Amino acid sequence: MRKEPYSYVRRNRRRWGLTQRELALLLGLSSSTAVSRIERSKRTPSTATLIACSIIFGLSVPELFPHLQEEIEEAVLGTAKDLYEQLDEKNNKQWELKHKLLKDILARVIKHHNQKNV
Repeated sequence: MRKEPYSYVRRNRRRWGLTQRELALLLGLSSSTAVSRIERSKRTPSTATLIACSIIFGLSVPELFPHLQEEIEEAVLGTAKDLYEQLDEKNNKQWELKHKLLKDILARVIKHHNQKNV
């Protein structure tokens, strides 16, 4: 069984006939080695590189880096759950806003997981 790639940068780079050197230039990276490391999941791309890849290939960051999206989503979900459980119930506007935000985060992540598993 073939493992799904960590990112789809290589697939899209090759689809458009770009070399690693050319993509590095477009991304503002110093060398083709940096692109190779991103493609092989040896380097986590910077925010600027994520956005640039999205612009270059016309795809969203989650479409290009689905496993990175999942890792970050899981981390945020865990932290949101912890913070939600730590909130002291208070009857003030600030508590209500935090409570709503955390509930929204949890609902969005759960919805996203359910849509992926359908």
